[in-house]
Amino acid sequence: MKYLSKGLPLRRSGDTLTISHCGKDYELTGERASIWKNGQRGFDAVISGSQYTALQELAKQGLAETNSDTDSESFFRLMVNCVICPVKDKVFTILWNPLEHRLWVWLTKAGLRLTIAELVFLIEKDIKPTAKLLGDRNRQALTETIYTAETIPDGILESRMEQSPARDRTVQAALNLLRKNKLFLI
Repeated sequence: MKYLSKGLPLRRSGDTLTISHCGKDYELTGERASIWKNGQRGFDAVISGSQYTALQELAKQGLAETNSDTDSESFFRLMVNCVICPVKDKVFTILWNPLEHRLWVWLTKAGLRLTIAELVFLIEKDIKPTAKLLGDRNRQALTETIYTAETIPDGILESRMEQSPARDRTVQAALNLLRKNKLFLI
């Protein structure tokens, strides 16, 4: 079973890992801490029965997103159920590829939280992060750019972007930022 870990690590004390998720702190130890840590920076998989049980406990607490599918769309589906949040620290983007840089600008300056489906849409349509679409004052303009009569019905954007030619490269760029510790998922 594939999974991604959700939440923000607060501290590690001995073998206890404290994770914050949606206003609540969780203390993880042993196998649960190990499994959460393994899925923190990208997709991981569990194999044994005890790992599966620990992963199910994490998922029940909202600390992991799981998927048993093995196709390439499953990575997108895992990320659809996560809120992507930038880590607020000093960032040096000079070594990033152009797509990672573009996603970073969208994620940090859009004025609202963007989903992976919305990011895939912006990349597929080659919509650049310009001043008229960025910031709190331009939330409505960005929302209207993404959600039209064709994409506003519930679940339609996610379904369409699951088949997008930009899906895999956008997911990969987001994963690269996650691995670089510039994003976390909730």
